[in-house]
Amino acid sequence: MNRLKKVLCLLAVISVAAWGMAGVALAADTVKIGVVGPRTGGAAATGTAFEEGIELALEKINAGGGLLGKKVEVVFEDTAGDPAKAASGIEKLITKDKVAMVLGESHSSAALAEIDVANRYKVPLIIAEAWHDDITKKNYPYVFRAGPCNSGVVNENIIGFVKDYKFKKVAIFAENTDWGMGIKDLAEVALKKAGIEFMTIITERKSQDHYAELNKVKKFKPDLILAFVYGFGVHYLIAQAGEVGMIPGQALLLEGAGPPSLWPQFWDTVGKYGNLELFVSRMHEKVMLTKVAKDFDQAYRKKFGKAPTDYKSRSIYDVILIAADALKRAKSTDGDKLVSALEKTNLEVSSGMVKFGTEKGSYAYHQWQPPMLIIQWQDKKQVVVYPLSGKTGDLKK
Repeated sequence: MNRLKKVLCLLAVISVAAWGMAGVALAADTVKIGVVGPRTGGAAATGTAFEEGIELALEKINAGGGLLGKKVEVVFEDTAGDPAKAASGIEKLITKDKVAMVLGESHSSAALAEIDVANRYKVPLIIAEAWHDDITKKNYPYVFRAGPCNSGVVNENIIGFVKDYKFKKVAIFAENTDWGMGIKDLAEVALKKAGIEFMTIITERKSQDHYAELNKVKKFKPDLILAFVYGFGVHYLIAQAGEVGMIPGQALLLEGAGPPSLWPQFWDTVGKYGNLELFVSRMHEKVMLTKVAKDFDQAYRKKFGKAPTDYKSRSIYDVILIAADALKRAKSTDGDKLVSALEKTNLEVSSGMVKFGTEKGSYAYHQWQPPMLIIQWQDKKQVVVYPLSGKTGDLKK
């Protein structure tokens, strides 16, 4: 009996070892790319959008033969918008999952924690949707951003919109996060330079009660509110601004992040006060800047049986295409070779032609700013009102 037990134990050890070796072989047959972003928490809808974009990008790349003679695999790590969780998540992707690159993120505070880890391990990180200037302003060689930054959104979109539509008095609502405070500071500087009167309210990110703040703003009598509040918080702000009689009669409200105005819960919370609300976006069904945008739209409708709404599904799709292009040209998963390839990127994606800045000294280093749109809800239809050259209808007040 003792001898039989020894034989069985030996067979078990051999079996486990063989399974482990098979796992290593399987891993060697794929190129792993890491994705970081919120799959839980107040912005879990972004995680859902990322998952959709990942699925479409992987189908496209793997149907074309994969990369470096292997299938591409994505490992998605939930950051929940929390800096500590983001730092540990990206470290796990790099050290345990052995990813060649890391992509994604939509919270600036999380991204600012991630960039230190990526740069320390010399693994390229491409941010898709976290906007704080410091993400690229730190000039880390292994950090890139193929998405909006605060300076680009404010100086190339919001201030132009304010000036071209001749708004006179602006109220700023900014959440007390890295993104909210960063974009608030830039907006204040731009408004002051343009000679436009403004006031600022700093609000708690997760607050559900803005009545006292709104009553202060109402006395200021603005004709535009810039809402730099992300997640469900901006839904409460919009609903309560309507309840106190500020929108849409006295003022219009421009939501400065975008996706929360497209989430399924939006209309349930804001009700009639969502009409004439404005938001920043990278996507509109009538604005297809490239063939890639048209291909994405068709693939999305075919796969999910509906039109794409949250533009972050397309943002992560684009970033995966950028990473795949760099891996293909580098012919390697070596970090330094990938950085060199990324700096030479000249690739058409859904939002335009990607070219990263390579001059150090500002946020423009390793930054590519996609074209952005300002869209207004008009009777639950999305109308592009800015830039003026691309508008699909007139602004309504």
